[in-house]
Amino acid sequence: MWNLAPQWRTKLVKEIRRKSIHLTGLSVPLGILVLGRTFTALMIALALAIALLLERGRLKGKIRLPEVRDHEEEKVAGYIYYIAGSLLTVILFAPMIAVAAMLMLSLGDAVSGLVGSVLKNSNVRACNERWRVKPFPIVAGMFLACLAIGYLSSGLTRLPFPVYLAGAAGATVADSVALVFGSRNLDDNLTIPLFAGALMSAAIMLG
Repeated sequence: MWNLAPQWRTKLVKEIRRKSIHLTGLSVPLGILVLGRTFTALMIALALAIALLLERGRLKGKIRLPEVRDHEEEKVAGYIYYIAGSLLTVILFAPMIAVAAMLMLSLGDAVSGLVGSVLKNSNVRACNERWRVKPFPIVAGMFLACLAIGYLSSGLTRLPFPVYLAGAAGATVADSVALVFGSRNLDDNLTIPLFAGALMSAAIMLG
């Protein structure tokens, strides 16, 4: 049986606020579809440069960003990895794979975050232990959300079921498993679109 986190209602409200900002990532697939891959990559690179300047000021205590999580107060915050992951996804993968991967990040991770905000032991990265896995409801919610995203977007992306199934699996592993190398924990905002994009690309090659 999975237990509710203490003060889960408060955490849920905070997570809804954070994920509403997270949804700005939908501008990336929209940009690819409307403006093209190159222009979108340039805009993301500009956003990353601005974000790095803001993050430098935040880490020096000169500015405060209200939606940064408590455990990110003294280290690089997740939004930097989100923008960096978006840029790499657009550059590295075919446009329609990048579209699907970014939808899995912006929407799938939102589902995972909302479910995780009400359950205990959902933050598997905070303690820096390798291979810790989130509770099953979060894993299942992320996978089913990404699978639904792949299906609903397939009319636009033309990606077949085995391809977006592979993407959903990659996004779920990246979200649900603590991947620690040395003393560094890979941020899922970076790994979700990269894992999803890599597995979808591999599925196309093998298919």
